[in-house]
Amino acid sequence: MKLSPVLRSLDIFMIALLIGVVIWTFKVKHDSEVALDRVAKLEKKIEAEEVEIDLLKSDWGLLTSPARLEKLVERYGEQLGLQPTTPAQLADTATLPPVKQEFDPFADPDQPDYANTDSSVTTGSVAKPQQEEVQ
Repeated sequence: MKLSPVLRSLDIFMIALLIGVVIWTFKVKHDSEVALDRVAKLEKKIEAEEVEIDLLKSDWGLLTSPARLEKLVERYGEQLGLQPTTPAQLADTATLPPVKQEFDPFADPDQPDYANTDSSVTTGSVAKPQQEEVQ
């Protein structure tokens, strides 16, 4: 029994396609394994960085503890010329925001402090509607 040339070329094409699919499958599998290894390494690095950050935070907490700083000021204050900080060094009354008046729900609304002084505005953004005069 002899196969026709069309059937033979179809068989060769299918075998080549099968080999191509197998090669492509192994390549995808290899690439995914490489990617998984890279992810595992990055996760280990992230974990190590988190541990290092925690250590640095604890070191910072120890270095900036008030008791330690007070001892250092007592020991080296004269050499460094350190002086206590006054409130005026941080801010003066001109740079501070004004003190907000506390809301008193039981206050008399007719008092000038709580009354709306501008009668043309009913809220902060909506103008009072104009009333037509009746003749």
